Amino acid sequence: MTTNTDAQFAARFPDLVANTFVANQAALADWTPSSNGFNSGMLSDIGRAMIYGPDVQESFYSRFMQSPLSRGDSVLSARFSEVTSGAYNPLANQSVLFGANRPSMISNVAKKNLSRQIAVEVNDYWIKQFCQTEEMIGDAMAAIMSVSGVCYRDDMWVAAKEYFGGSTRSAKAGQLVTLTNDVDDNGFAAEMVETLWDLGQNKFGYKSALYNPAGYNTKSNRTHIVLKKGAEFPAFKKLYADTFNPEFLRVDQTIDYVDDFPTPAGAPEGAGELLGMVVDSRAWKITPMPDTLTTEAFRNPARKSTAYFTTYEYAFQADPFFNIGYIFAPGAGA
Repeated sequence: MTTNTDAQFAARFPDLVANTFVANQAALADWTPSSNGFNSGMLSDIGRAMIYGPDVQESFYSRFMQSPLSRGDSVLSARFSEVTSGAYNPLANQSVLFGANRPSMISNVAKKNLSRQIAVEVNDYWIKQFCQTEEMIGDAMAAIMSVSGVCYRDDMWVAAKEYFGGSTRSAKAGQLVTLTNDVDDNGFAAEMVETLWDLGQNKFGYKSALYNPAGYNTKSNRTHIVLKKGAEFPAFKKLYADTFNPEFLRVDQTIDYVDDFPTPAGAPEGAGELLGMVVDSRAWKITPMPDTLTTEAFRNPARKSTAYFTTYEYAFQADPFFNIGYIFAPGAGA
């Protein structure tokens, strides 16, 4: 098939053929370093090198990142219970006047539970073997160092998915919803949108003790929805966009997608995989420890190399007194 662009190219460049015009780009494209001998003269005329490190994985869970601690290795979140008022009576007995309510407090303490270190060693001879200019050395070093940042992002991505989705944490019955339609069924989009609306805009939007395991009256002013990527298809997104028009929202919310969830402990009997969660913005926390992310370099003159050590320390926390809803696919026999 020939397109109009092909015709325009042939008219303007009669002495060039498009497929040979780009063919020279494959000359070194599939070459990879190995133990074989290498003729560096092949690269003698390179004037600019563009070298890329791995892709960075941005995490939906980063919206729950807290400010770093200035000291300590744990963080406490707590809530006080409600108290009741009494009828005004200045002539009441002392036992009535001073028999005040004593609110109870429930707390959740998270300690440092993600402690990781990345070590990257760069040998002088190894890197110079493939670089002819100082600029190329800088490009290659930047790409090599970027692997530390990507490793850190990927660690946080996988750890957050596992920690926040790996358990329902003694959720009450009202927090667990099992759909009747699977992702591939025709009625899925309508049922999922209705479920998201019921949880995020209806149930979580009014003060209730039914949607957190601690049994505290909680009203969510902001929620976050996270769904498995299988739910992201045009029919669902169109219905979601129409239903959750900002003009119609009473509870502010966001929606994001992840590639997959772990198999959560505490799933309803007979339910399928976890498809999504509706989360109060205060329910999840990722708290950086003091000196959260540090990088140190160690020069080894014997090996003529430099090793870079990146260390990070975080506490992951799911507070039991804020609303979270879990949405499951129907079981295999449904």
